[in-house]
Amino acid sequence: MDLDCLLLLCIFMNLSGAQDVTTVRKISVQKGQSVIIPCLYEQKYAFSYKYLSAGDIWFLSNDIKSFDQRYHHKKVSISDDSSRNFFTVRFDDVQESAQYWCAVHIPSGFDKHAGFFLDATAGPPSLYVNRQNVSGSENGSVTVTCYHRGQRDVKWCKFADRCVTGMFGTLDGASVEIRSDQKHMTVTMSGLKKENTGWYWCSTNDQQMPVHITVHHTQALVTAETDRITPTARKRTAIFFLLPVVLEILLIIIIYSALKLLTFCKERCLTSVNEEESQYITMHRSRSSPSYGGASGEGAYEIMAELKRNTELPASGHKSTGPTLAKQSDLSNMPQRESDYVNFRQT
Repeated sequence: MDLDCLLLLCIFMNLSGAQDVTTVRKISVQKGQSVIIPCLYEQKYAFSYKYLSAGDIWFLSNDIKSFDQRYHHKKVSISDDSSRNFFTVRFDDVQESAQYWCAVHIPSGFDKHAGFFLDATAGPPSLYVNRQNVSGSENGSVTVTCYHRGQRDVKWCKFADRCVTGMFGTLDGASVEIRSDQKHMTVTMSGLKKENTGWYWCSTNDQQMPVHITVHHTQALVTAETDRITPTARKRTAIFFLLPVVLEILLIIIIYSALKLLTFCKERCLTSVNEEESQYITMHRSRSSPSYGGASGEGAYEIMAELKRNTELPASGHKSTGPTLAKQSDLSNMPQRESDYVNFRQT
C-alpha cells in the first residue's frame, strides 16, 4: 500500500505543471555542435524564477543552470524573454545524451516543469536544420529547410500550436508553402506580419527541431542596416563628398595663377619694348650729335624738302605761280647742306 501511494505521488509530481510549461519532447544534435531549446510558460509566470535541471525523474533531478546564475554550467546558458513568455536553453559542445527539465519555481506550491530528451549522435541527426534563427521583413518571406531520413510524416508547426500538414496552409495570417522530397522539407512563409515572430518547429512522430523566426519592421530594418555601416565605409563616403570640393579649389588656384602669370608676362614685354625704344632713340641721338648741329641738320632737311616740292610741280601738269627762290646765303650753302643731309639720312 505504501509503495502504491509513493508511485502515485511520483506520477502526480511528474505530471503536475506539464500544461503550464511546454517544450520539445526529443531533440537530436551531433556531438560537438550547439542547439537552442525554447521553453514556453504562461503569462502569470513572467517574473518567476526559471531554471534547468537534469535527471531521468523530475523530483530526483539536479538543478544545473538558473537564469540568475544561482546554478552555473559552462556549456549551458539561459535567457528569458518575459514579453513573449518563453525562456531558451542553449547547449554548447554537446557530448552526452540526457534528460532535462525546463522549470518555473512556484514559492507556495509545486514547481511547473516540462521535460525533453537531448540525444547526442555521432553523425548527422535524424532531424535537423541549417539555422535555428531566421529573420525577414514585414510583407516579405522566409525559407526554412528541414533535413530528415526519409520520414513521411514531417510537419511544420507553430510552437505549442497547430501544424500545417499539406502543401499549402496558413499560420497566424502568413501563407505557408511546403515542398518535400525523400531527404528534406522546404518551408516558405510569405506575407509575414509582426505577429509571426516566434518559435516554430519541424516535427516528426518522435522528435522536433525548433526554429525561431524574427519579423522586422521595414523602417527598423533599414535603420539597422544603416547602423551597420563600418567606420571604413563612413570615411570612404566622406572622401567622396570632399573630393569635388578639393578639386574645385585646386582649379580656382590654377586659373588664378595662370592669370597672374599672363599679366606678369605682358608687363615684362611692354617694359622690354619701351627699354629697346629708349635705347634706340638714345643711340640715334648719340650718333647724330657729333656730326651735325641740331639747327643745321633740321635746316638742311627743310631746304631739301622745299627743292623736292618745286621739282615735282611741273611734272604734275600744274603751272608754277612763280619760282620759289632760296636766299642767296642758303643757296650758297646748299651743296654742303645737301651732302650733310645725305650723310644724315644714311645714319
